[in-house]
Amino acid sequence: MRIEHQAAAIRAEMDQVEGRRGRGKAYPEALRRRAASYYCARRAQGVAIRTIGIELGLPGQTLQRWAASLCDTPLLPPASTGFERVEIVDAPPSARRGAFVVRGPAGLHIEGLDLDTLVELLQRLG
Repeated sequence: MRIEHQAAAIRAEMDQVEGRRGRGKAYPEALRRRAASYYCARRAQGVAIRTIGIELGLPGQTLQRWAASLCDTPLLPPASTGFERVEIVDAPPSARRGAFVVRGPAGLHIEGLDLDTLVELLQRLG
């Protein structure tokens, strides 16, 4: 069965569950397992949690919780194992001459900052 058909079939079955109105009402275990199995298969294909939720008409977090014991692949990306190596380089001359632009909330827009002024602004904001 194609992915679109699987999602439509699961979604239609969820829509037919008697008394399913509002938050916190339980779906039948068999239906939850089918949805979780679908979720696991789609995650293995690299599909985003939100997209799968949209396909099935359920919050992605709900599907993730239902699938926690079923999926062979990790549901979340592995946590970082440590620090990443970074290299600090001197800014090119053009960056020192007012080439920086800062955009902030509510339409804030500041142009023409040099590197030293930008650093001072960020320090004061932080």
